[in-house]
Amino acid sequence: MSPPDVYGPAAEFYDLLAAPAWARLGPLLRKALDGVDPQNGPLLDLGAGTGLSTEAAADAVPGAQVLAVEPSAGMRIALSTRLACRPALAERVTVTAGSVHDARLPPRLCAAVALGVVGHLLPAERAALWRELRERLAPGAPAVVDVLDRTAPPTRAPLRLATRRVGALTYESWSEGADDGWTLTYRVREGQRVVREHAVPLPWSGIGIDVLAEEAGAAGLLCTRLAPDFAVFRTTTREEHS
Repeated sequence: MSPPDVYGPAAEFYDLLAAPAWARLGPLLRKALDGVDPQNGPLLDLGAGTGLSTEAAADAVPGAQVLAVEPSAGMRIALSTRLACRPALAERVTVTAGSVHDARLPPRLCAAVALGVVGHLLPAERAALWRELRERLAPGAPAVVDVLDRTAPPTRAPLRLATRRVGALTYESWSEGADDGWTLTYRVREGQRVVREHAVPLPWSGIGIDVLAEEAGAAGLLCTRLAPDFAVFRTTTREEHS
């Protein structure tokens, strides 16, 4: 049985309402990937979603081949559309329908990006991911990871994240926190009338960068924090790890 497509219901709305988040994430990702050498192998984008991270990473590392791994069919449709609109990018990006657990990874990577991923993983799954990255990342190559944005966490009360006018309609995204994650609710309004509403429950661990740094350190990856919820992990030397 295939796992549920958790993000599929969000795919229709994701790019329309992602601009506020990516106004912050984009510069952080470019900084994290500064100096990456595409000669060291492909760039891995785990949980590529609609391709916002794929496109940003590919633009930050010109010449890099990109392996975009995304389990959600709905998100992959948006990713494929993005690639269709940028033929030069399509020549560099290979899309894999799968997850971190079953992706066939190349033996060497120039970088890895995993945005919106680690909170979905159990501790044993995260440990396996750190080991994979430690084995495959070129010396000094970055693995870019984020956690729940603690500067604006989901509250128990509904919080509007973004709004955008498209034609005669207004699109909104709302977040509401829970013990085991949060629910994203997308609303489409015509004036004050809600004409459509979709709730997307998203299980997510409240894990923070400090815990990830300890886990990754045990696998031989050194953490550099770029923001409270955003960090880069690199392979360490034997002396640093000891």
